[in-house]
Amino acid sequence: MGKYARQAEYNRRTYVRFPLDLRPEMLEAFRAACKKRGEIPTTEIKKFIQRYIDQAGD
Repeated sequence: MGKYARQAEYNRRTYVRFPLDLRPEMLEAFRAACKKRGEIPTTEIKKFIQRYIDQAGD
């Protein structure tokens, strides 16, 4: 993986989380939905970010 590919991956990882960090009410709603489904919020966020990164590389 080249320098620019690593930077692009870092940017995608960072900016995907940014709206959640910016909007606490969205994060709380997401956490509540995960709890209802028996999922762990941080795990679901990591899975989503990884899917986003993988798709961006296509």
